[in-house]
Amino acid sequence: MSLTEALGAQSVFTHSLDPNLKTLQVIADGDFQKLPVIGLDGNSSITVSFDYLADEQAWIDYTVVHCNARWQPDDLSEMDYLEYRTLPLHVEDIEPSFNTFTNYFHYEVKFPNDDVQPAISGNYAIIFHVQDEPDSVLAVAAFSVTEQLVFANGTVSGNTDIDFQQLHQQLTLGLSWSESHLSHMDAASELLVHVQQNHRRDNERWIAHPTRMEKGKAFYEHEKQLIFEAGNHWRRFEFIDERYPGLHVDHVRYHAPIYYAYLNRDLARNQDNYRYDQDQHGKYKIHALRVDDVNIEAEYFMAMFSLDAPAGLSTRGVYLVGDLTSQVLDETTRMDYDPNAGLYFKELLLKEGAYNYQYLVPVRMQETETGEEKPLLSTSFVEGNHYETPNEYEIFVYYCPFGRRYDRLVGTAKIY
Repeated sequence: MSLTEALGAQSVFTHSLDPNLKTLQVIADGDFQKLPVIGLDGNSSITVSFDYLADEQAWIDYTVVHCNARWQPDDLSEMDYLEYRTLPLHVEDIEPSFNTFTNYFHYEVKFPNDDVQPAISGNYAIIFHVQDEPDSVLAVAAFSVTEQLVFANGTVSGNTDIDFQQLHQQLTLGLSWSESHLSHMDAASELLVHVQQNHRRDNERWIAHPTRMEKGKAFYEHEKQLIFEAGNHWRRFEFIDERYPGLHVDHVRYHAPIYYAYLNRDLARNQDNYRYDQDQHGKYKIHALRVDDVNIEAEYFMAMFSLDAPAGLSTRGVYLVGDLTSQVLDETTRMDYDPNAGLYFKELLLKEGAYNYQYLVPVRMQETETGEEKPLLSTSFVEGNHYETPNEYEIFVYYCPFGRRYDRLVGTAKIY
């Protein structure tokens, strides 16, 4: 796939474009629970890693692209947003798998590194491609660089402007900053706030104007754009040892050349009462027992999902959602309905670890501010909505003054 086809006019996000490229992760400072964000001050770093399933090593280069606040590549040249020593950039940290049924090579890139550093804040994407073939794109890894000049805080409440302790949550936000650092900023018109719930892309929100302001502060209160479906806890399973079924795994079978992990049958939860659980807000962690290095010794396995839910949902589509599918909505993540069994099925090739997932259903197509169309997904058909659900809300604050060539990222936060 070419760079133009891979990025186009759509929003950039982390995903693989090659079926042999698996387990693509963007992790800040070694903590998979952190936002994929680093500081412009150079005191933090992100690690992009993935496996390429093959018997022979593939030689891979990468390009770094700067994006605007809405994750579209902007018009800056590399000299505007990067400090670099050598181009092109090669992936040099490569290791072959060891003692695994599936042969693969593990690739890692740290950013910043000795070859390239960010010169400005904002949204970035690392584009991986076949060496010396920049149009042969294999994967995209998205992350952000912040100046952290604006500080966000807020509350999440089940008492919303549309219901009371029922199906939704409402976010109230407050921003604060030092006017000596942002002395010329017109916060009423030049701040753009981006909000995501559990880093979902389908229901993300953009707030351009605060509801009220004070000196060095902006507030976003009773804002309908900040009302979200409350959802439910993420479902969990673990496959960390091929000899024993893990959490939510019914049984394991070896069908050459890989193991198959048959998960317990999932039931629709939209009519159930709320039940507390502890999840990872849709993320996953690679983990395996009895190995020294999970990067190259963890096995790949086929996870077999099954869902007992109303047959009529098949006309809308039921999608398997979470970081395990990179939020891609296509035939690879849409559940297949078997009318004879009365169940939805899907199989995914995954690496040993602890995973979160949910089943979401499209309710309508929506046109985004970037002009692309994408489905709005709902938890109400399968997972249910409970105002008590402890969701993670990620806040990104951009400074977008009129006439400036790029959007500065001036603050990030997580609110629960």
